[in-house]
Amino acid sequence: MKQNHFFTYSKMCVLALTGASAFLLASCAKDGFTDESFDSGVSGKQVEAISADDITITPSADGKSQTISWPVVMGAGGYRVNLVDISNLDAPLINDSIVDGCSVTTKREEDVNYALSILTLGNKKKNNTDAEEPVLKEFSTFTPTYKTIPAGSDLNEWFAANPIPADSVGKNLNFDLEGGEKYTISGVLDFDEQAVTLRSNSKTEHAVITLTDANSCINFTAAFNAKYLDWDCAARVGAKGIFEFSKESSVTPANELEPDKYSWAGPVILEPITFVSCNFTNVKSYFFFDNQQKTACMTMLVDNCVVHMTPETNLGGGVFWTNKGGHINDLTVTNSTFYEPLDAAGDYKYFYQAGMDTGPGMYVKGSSYEAAATNSVTYTNSTFYHVTWNGNQWGNYNGMQSKTYSYWTMTDCIFYDCSPSGVARRFLHGRANQPHAVFNNNTYMKNDGTFQDPQNYDVSGTNIEEDPQFKDPANGDFTISGATQVARRTGDPRWLPAN
Repeated sequence: MKQNHFFTYSKMCVLALTGASAFLLASCAKDGFTDESFDSGVSGKQVEAISADDITITPSADGKSQTISWPVVMGAGGYRVNLVDISNLDAPLINDSIVDGCSVTTKREEDVNYALSILTLGNKKKNNTDAEEPVLKEFSTFTPTYKTIPAGSDLNEWFAANPIPADSVGKNLNFDLEGGEKYTISGVLDFDEQAVTLRSNSKTEHAVITLTDANSCINFTAAFNAKYLDWDCAARVGAKGIFEFSKESSVTPANELEPDKYSWAGPVILEPITFVSCNFTNVKSYFFFDNQQKTACMTMLVDNCVVHMTPETNLGGGVFWTNKGGHINDLTVTNSTFYEPLDAAGDYKYFYQAGMDTGPGMYVKGSSYEAAATNSVTYTNSTFYHVTWNGNQWGNYNGMQSKTYSYWTMTDCIFYDCSPSGVARRFLHGRANQPHAVFNNNTYMKNDGTFQDPQNYDVSGTNIEEDPQFKDPANGDFTISGATQVARRTGDPRWLPAN
């Protein structure tokens, strides 16, 4: 069935895709299709199709591009190449491009199912005709799936019935959810020491996960990744997190595991915790909470996400809250939107309230590890709307303030009605002249249409005092038309008009 499906799909692509390639980057050197350079001796023939097994896909060292190559077909006059992301047929990567070499190089993205077709073309000068049909090949950049969870599953029940093997600890297992389908979490889903990725098997049709109980959340003490998922979090209310460190972890404390390196008397998660291309609605609790556990993660990343927050009361702590024992060493929010509606009943005291412990404080005093340690907070190309609006503060980081090993980056962001006492000021915890603070192209707009004075905190001179003119913020549409913001491409990129 798969072979038949692929044939039908690719034939459709070959017939439907016309015009020049928008993303074709290169082709290999000429390989002998002109009479002057080489005569294959083949004439008056129908040329052979390439074998799919002879096509090689080679990613670049940085993973940003890929080279597709194939052997020369004697008597050919070139090749017609098509390449598409199966989930986005309207935007082919290579679109009926005629290639006179034996390879092409295109961009490569993570977690994409590709379909390739190559038709061998005859050499008209030699009276050779095209191959009967194109060669068809599917390939994927998805990390291999460990298991696919059936549509409609309650994840608590499914993992209870399908326990993760104990010998898989140390491996990141990818669990696929079916794109466009619905799932639930009915309680605490605790992965503890097992590294897990939950992802939709389609980047464009997200699976939907609904938290159905006040206790619904995900706990972990190892790497956790959520990708291409939509989350309805309305049932999780109050001073708790959608994501938390595990309450009772089986992971050995770092100072027992590596006493010559760590003084930290709890687990340390070395691999990143990431939330990529997810949409969260009705977040009424904290987004992340340390769960009062002495656990540290070295990296937490939110990328290409939209987080809609509707707290019902004023909550202490922060959207990210880790001052109850836990620690995030490096927090990054990029290409994302966090917002509360203007009629939100409650608010968060802080966007990020960090723990008392610092990067160097995790290590044995006087060690090379302590000397080299840093920590950081980074916000780039993101939009923040009506968050910490109720007289509250953007950040609170006891243990990070005025430290030479702390790095602060806030660039190309739009803030509207956030932290009335000053976003830039509270980002630096009220300590001006931080040695590693970087600001650039930020908008700090008040709810009355005026702008915050970044004073001596953001001293870049690049802050934008212009209304970004959000299209329909009441309905979660933060498309901008402010000329300066558009020109400098600031805020969450999803809200920028096309170039």
